[in-house]
This record gives sequence, C-alpha cells and structure tokens, in this order.
Amino acid sequence: MEGCIYGVSLGPGDPDLITIKALRLIKTADRVYYPGTVGAGGRVGGVAIGILEAYSIPEDRMSGMLVPMSRHRDAAESCYEENYGRIAADARAGKRVVVVSVGDSGFFSTCTAILERAVCDGIATEMVPGIPAFIAAGSSVGMPLALQNDRVLVLAQLDDIELLDKYVKKFETVVVMKLSTLKNGLVKWLERSGGPFLYAEKVGMEGEFTTMDINALCQRDIPYFSMLVCSRHCMQSKLYKGNICREK
Repeated sequence: MEGCIYGVSLGPGDPDLITIKALRLIKTADRVYYPGTVGAGGRVGGVAIGILEAYSIPEDRMSGMLVPMSRHRDAAESCYEENYGRIAADARAGKRVVVVSVGDSGFFSTCTAILERAVCDGIATEMVPGIPAFIAAGSSVGMPLALQNDRVLVLAQLDDIELLDKYVKKFETVVVMKLSTLKNGLVKWLERSGGPFLYAEKVGMEGEFTTMDINALCQRDIPYFSMLVCSRHCMQSKLYKGNICREK
C-alpha cells in the first residue's frame, strides 16, 4: 500500500509556534524532508532543520532538500523535480512522508510544488496549516492586522515599489513579504508616503528585529526573511507609541 505525503507547516521559526498536529506527524513520520541551502561541509541547513533539531528528530529520519533562493523558475523546477523523485519513491514504498515548510505550507511555500506533483501522480496528500510570519509579526508588537471590514493584501518579492502607492490606497493593510527585492528604494518610499508601517525581519528566529522608525532602516541590510506591513493599525502597536526598535 502506498504511503501519504504530508505538507506540514512549521510556523515562522520559533519552535514553540508549531502546532500539536504538525509535531505529532513529524515525530511519527518514516521520513522528514526539510528545505534549506547548502552550508559548510555540504549539509543542507536552514531555519527548518533548526526547528526539527529543537524537537530531537533523529538525524537518520531527516533528509535535506536543496531549495535555490532564485526567482529563475527553470532552476527551481529542476530542483523540485529532483526532490519530488525521492519523496514519491518513499511514498510508493508505503512510508509516511512529511515535507516541512517554514511558515504555512500553502502560503508562498515550496512545499506546494511537491504536493501538486503528488496529486497529479495519484499519491495521497494532506496539508497541515501553520502560522505565517506576517501574523506572528503583528502579534510580536501587539497590533491587529485586520478589523471589521478591512481589506488585506499580501504580496511577496514585489519588483516595483511604486505599486505600493496604489495598494495602500485600496487596502487597509498591505503586507509585502521577502522584502529584499525593494531594499534600494524602501527608505525613500517610506519617507515619501508618511504612513505608519511595521518593518520586521527574521520573525520567530534568532536575530528577530522589528521597528517603526525610518531612521533604523537607513543603513540596514534588508535580508530575504523580511517584511513590510503598511496599516493604520500600526498606530495601536506598543512600538509605534514608543517609536523604538525591538530586537531579540
């Protein structure tokens, strides 16, 4: 009998923010595949394996998936095909296979590409939800992201920062994840727009940083794991009231 492939969400990076169901599936899986990049010694490392190690998942049940941080789809698709071949072979051998994803497995996640292929091949799949980074970011500074009839727009890797002018007029809350694509024009846009904002990076991870102060961003390198939240609700945050930065 064929096994099942579970797309399991790990949350934003803090091991305490993983769900009970996700942890149960990970602990009982025959094989756990995790995404990452190649580090020293050729081992695939990253945020995901840090969470798995926090729960003492045996190394011999874990398998790294090299996931390129590239927007070139040809390279990404080739990577997905290679990883999926190993994952599908395990499932067809009757194993319970878990593919973990930082954040939510159905929200800007590489896990989706694996599950789509499995569905096409007739392999049983299940998705387990998790906490996206932008939800955790709002909680970390004590602000809501939406109330009553608010409209919320969530984007990732936006290329043209000028598009934000249109979006912030149409939506009460605009979230831009993977903000590094806008790093060159970010400070100037914030100065020109004059609206309240939350900048957050590495939410739930070591080195987490949040601020609502433009000056704190002038010389800051904007990493891949960063986001911008533009919303009037920022004014309810304890950060806004104190105009300070928060760093762990």
